Amino acid sequence: MINNLKMKELAEIETLSGYNMDEWETCPKVKLTMAITYVMAKKDKPELTWEEVEDMTLDEMQGIIGEEVPKVKVS
Repeated sequence: MINNLKMKELAEIETLSGYNMDEWETCPKVKLTMAITYVMAKKDKPELTWEEVEDMTLDEMQGIIGEEVPKVKVS
């Protein structure tokens, strides 16, 4: 997933998420996942807005990213 992104796309994810790439393993995942989804989805759907990504479900994001997205366990 991330390995296929260009440096400018990685920089955009940093800007959108507010976290540097070296913080991604330990940072909160919701905004990071949204940023990754947004950047990856814009390749196929340039008219996509940040607001549309905010309204996506985890399953929809997973379909775009192609990998499991962080999920919360509910007891």
